[in-house]
Amino acid sequence: MKKTVFIIIGTAVAAAAACFVWKAAVGKNSGDAARFAQEYAQVTEDNVFVYRNVDEILKIMRSDTGIVYLGYPECHWCQAYVRYLNETAKAAGVSEIFYCNTKEVKESNMDKYYDLIAVLDGHLQSTETGEQWIYVPNVSFHVNGELIGNDYETSKDTHDLTEPEDYWTEEEIRDLKQTLTGYMKQVLDASE
Repeated sequence: MKKTVFIIIGTAVAAAAACFVWKAAVGKNSGDAARFAQEYAQVTEDNVFVYRNVDEILKIMRSDTGIVYLGYPECHWCQAYVRYLNETAKAAGVSEIFYCNTKEVKESNMDKYYDLIAVLDGHLQSTETGEQWIYVPNVSFHVNGELIGNDYETSKDTHDLTEPEDYWTEEEIRDLKQTLTGYMKQVLDASE
């Protein structure tokens, strides 16, 4: 009798552990996608965005292969940009774009923000005083820790337009998607 009870309890514990591991492995990205869709209204819950903290983002940028999106949901230019970034990623077969909220980084740890700037050195726009700065939206492409591309369209120069819907013409969208696709293919090829 005791042996049967131990087997039942052991089986129940094993099943619960398996469910927990499965939920952690599968549910994390789907939870990120749902969260991202809540914060960025122009993308659906089947998006490719995965949340990472700034240390994880820095590791990807310095030594790994991946695509990193920097921005924050209160930025209406970011809201418009991620739609096209997500559409392009899905069409290219990209399953993950790593996301970090730069507004939160600046508010909590400026040293880490400056670390991000250092990794993107030479591929950023400058302030009026000549200091490099991460204007958003910003997406960077990394292969084995090497920065192979960076796009920050509409992060600073919006052709004096104040609304994203005025900026994003069919031609601008086509050109953006073409640029992003080229970088995405390089990242995918390096991942194989």
